[in-house]
Amino acid sequence: MKAIIVGAGVAGLSTYLQLRKVLPSQDSLTIHIYESHRPQGLTPSITPDTSLSKQGDLTDTTAVVGNSIALVPSSIRLLRYIDTRLYDIFKVRGYRNESYTFKTARGHRIAVTSTGDKACPQEYTVSCPRYGLWECLRQVVGNDKIQYRKVVDVDLSGEKPVVKFADGGEEDADLVIGADGVRSVVKKGLFGEDDKRQYAPRYEGFCGVGSFIDVDIPEAITRHKSIVFTFGPTGSFGYCSAAPESQRKLGWWSNWGTPDIPDSNIVNSEEIRRQLRERHGTWKDPVIQYIIENMTTDRVYPIWTTPDLPHWGQRGAVLLGDAAHTLPATSGQGAGQALEDSVTFSLLLSHFLAKVETAGGDLTLKEAIELSSKGLYEIHQQHHF
Repeated sequence: MKAIIVGAGVAGLSTYLQLRKVLPSQDSLTIHIYESHRPQGLTPSITPDTSLSKQGDLTDTTAVVGNSIALVPSSIRLLRYIDTRLYDIFKVRGYRNESYTFKTARGHRIAVTSTGDKACPQEYTVSCPRYGLWECLRQVVGNDKIQYRKVVDVDLSGEKPVVKFADGGEEDADLVIGADGVRSVVKKGLFGEDDKRQYAPRYEGFCGVGSFIDVDIPEAITRHKSIVFTFGPTGSFGYCSAAPESQRKLGWWSNWGTPDIPDSNIVNSEEIRRQLRERHGTWKDPVIQYIIENMTTDRVYPIWTTPDLPHWGQRGAVLLGDAAHTLPATSGQGAGQALEDSVTFSLLLSHFLAKVETAGGDLTLKEAIELSSKGLYEIHQQHHF
């Protein structure tokens, strides 16, 4: 079987590892990963686009937002299930948060709740930069497994799916996995004109800003080993340690409601500071005030979600992660859902492919892929609605 994974983010790379782990007949399995954006560290010439269109490239995906994520215990266990090396690398890079602290803008502490799952051994929520999880995945997968070619179309009208590239090339496969985010090219191939009319990304009426500051981790975090969330009438503000305490990396974020989609995600840092002062300047937490005065970011991001889709795959293509069900960045569930999708779909595919390869089996490869896509969607619908 030949599979093409479009997108080398959390969903794409974790699916590669999981497929390699669980599928039978490894010798006959070929998996190609295609990613349109080279990591900035590999391509110094990449510069931010200051003229992003409102409906084009403004997204809140892990590829572009330099912010923090926090993986809850169930997601941490998925990392270990996918690959123990991935689990070990991520745990070393992140900060173990044993609690969440919730506060009001006036400085009152509402609650401190445990993040532990009470299993044995107990896991806790781990925070790190968004790009940190991606780098861990890339390290385990291997940089040589990722090919940097931009996919511009997926044709599902023939005997096999055909992936088309910006350089004019084409490649067919038995299975095309769309792990290419909220503006998925694979989703467009599945739904055609309906993708634009009915299933285009929706602006949620919220924007976000966030980054990191190199500073000693404040006692507000270390006292309870906590992620701190503050809520007020003008938005929300959060901060956490985004690495082991000794590395002095404080992650922070601010989200607020606005009906207006910014024309660009590049904003003068002093203008961002002015806006932060306007929203949070009277809030009583001294850590928030320190962050506002010392932050240097120049990025603002609108928050998009994907409308409910009637299915996540047909005709040899399947959608995973944000391509299937983009969640608001404020939910903190995007990376965890991508890991869950990769494991669930891979196990379903392994199950049905075993029936194909069994002597006298009554399933074809196409049917196995179709059943796996359908099963993923049905499981998600049952568990989340």
